[in-house]
Amino acid sequence: MKTGSTRRYTGRARQLTLPALLLPLCVLPSIAGATCSTDKPTPTAETWKSKTSTSNGAKITIWTGPTDHGSSLAITSGIDKSLWVTLTADSAIMKISTAGKAEIYPTPTPDSSPEAITVNGKDMWFSEWAAECVGSITAAGTITEYSTGLAETNSVGMTTADKDVWFTTDHNGIGRVAGAGKLHLYPFPDDSSQPTAITLGPDGNVWFVEAAGYNVGKMTSEGKVTEYSVGFNGFSNSFGIAAGSDGRIWFTDPANSPARIGAINTDGTGLTYYSAGLTGQADSIVAGPDGNLYFREFGGAVGKITTAGVITEYPLEQSEGSFPVLSLTVGPNGNIWFSNNSHSQVGELELPVE
Repeated sequence: MKTGSTRRYTGRARQLTLPALLLPLCVLPSIAGATCSTDKPTPTAETWKSKTSTSNGAKITIWTGPTDHGSSLAITSGIDKSLWVTLTADSAIMKISTAGKAEIYPTPTPDSSPEAITVNGKDMWFSEWAAECVGSITAAGTITEYSTGLAETNSVGMTTADKDVWFTTDHNGIGRVAGAGKLHLYPFPDDSSQPTAITLGPDGNVWFVEAAGYNVGKMTSEGKVTEYSVGFNGFSNSFGIAAGSDGRIWFTDPANSPARIGAINTDGTGLTYYSAGLTGQADSIVAGPDGNLYFREFGGAVGKITTAGVITEYPLEQSEGSFPVLSLTVGPNGNIWFSNNSHSQVGELELPVE
């Protein structure tokens, strides 16, 4: 195996102390027709079928639903020992077991286009791209939507830190749902960076990557932002950031030529890029239970990168058209699960038993 080629830089830091806009949830006036609501929709039950193959020595199982909902966008492990998936085209949230038993819950707001999803305590939380709401869903299927005061959240990233839910917005800022009923919005006043993916760092801060900026950054619980210029070539189109087992923050840079995966220390030093063995455009990335990181590629592959930069790719068998992976998570069974941005499919990369 050959080690990854590396380039090292010193990230240039910029600090911003951003004002928090403290907004009470579910008290704001209706914007763009969206309202706060609570509902317990009747779920649609489905049984998904599996097909297993081998790729580069790893077993991969593709699970396909009986109805094509158009996309399985974000996926994460959550409550009820299940995987939770946003079905954006159908404006629904899906709960699916590792055996393929699914329940699909439509959101109370029609055409809301749910995007990001995360677990927080006993509930799942999700963002709605085309509506002004973020929402929560219980294991029993009760959905509560909360107004953000934005015409549309345009949110593609969400994580949990300090028992609060944090989400990025395409309005160049980060939102925080604190406790039950308080929303803080931290706008980025001086650029159009479009923060996308967000994760909890080992330093206790939330870290984000910018799709239209040149930076990765971190935000404290008080809203203080530090951005590090990491040499993105203009529009990075990155949707991947994760905390590695080595204490570094890892992120993707698919727009660079060649595509690359970066890592940086939490103090902004030691910026390193890896590209050797990477044949596609790496985008989303997640920390695996084995100490490695796993990423998706636009062309239909899942990859693994060690903290030393060694890359292994697992091309996916293409069925029912393409399989553009979008989101990855560690499943309740310890394997890497991923979603299909074009069809009602999720996949499972089986990790070897150590």
